[in-house]
Amino acid sequence: MTKKKKTPVVAAKSKTAARKPPEKTPPAKTPPAKTPPAKKTAAVVEPPSAFDVQLKNYEQAVQLFSQRKHAEARVRFIEVAKGPAPHISDKARSYVQVCERRTNAIQVKLSTAEDHFNYGVERLNARDVELAKHHLGRALSLQPDADHVLFTLALCCGLAGDGNGACENLKRAIDLEPRNRILARQDPEFAALASQFPGLRALLVAEPAGNY
Repeated sequence: MTKKKKTPVVAAKSKTAARKPPEKTPPAKTPPAKTPPAKKTAAVVEPPSAFDVQLKNYEQAVQLFSQRKHAEARVRFIEVAKGPAPHISDKARSYVQVCERRTNAIQVKLSTAEDHFNYGVERLNARDVELAKHHLGRALSLQPDADHVLFTLALCCGLAGDGNGACENLKRAIDLEPRNRILARQDPEFAALASQFPGLRALLVAEPAGNY
């Protein structure tokens, strides 16, 4: 009798797949703390020294003196003389004496309306408008009906930015001497002022030029 061979039993493979271990989630990175910006230190501005102030005032006073504004320059030089630098103070005191001599000389010489008028015209040509206006006003107070003073004072007021004063004085000058209207029309400075002040422009074109 033949013996049957035993078939070896093969263990069945498990159908269940091996489980992978769960993946580890990397920890969230914490952003580095921001360092606050350093505060800017405001620059400390030191006030000018007494010497700097004295020197600056001295330069301004010399400029006024060169413009022949002796009264204003004298006041400024007196302040400069109080400063700390002796050499600047000495120069300032010398200038004070010169200003006083020139100012007194002007006051002595200017006695009549014509004196003040001529000096006012000289100051107006130098574009020292305020001093010119002052002396033209003095001339007018001494000679109220001087149309040539009113005419020049009108121009001076216009150059100083006083449109009303320019119109008022020119109108009075024309009332006293109608030909002043023609003279004003032909004057290039009055023509320039007429473009700035409508009242002055209306005054110049009020009458035809051929009527005189």
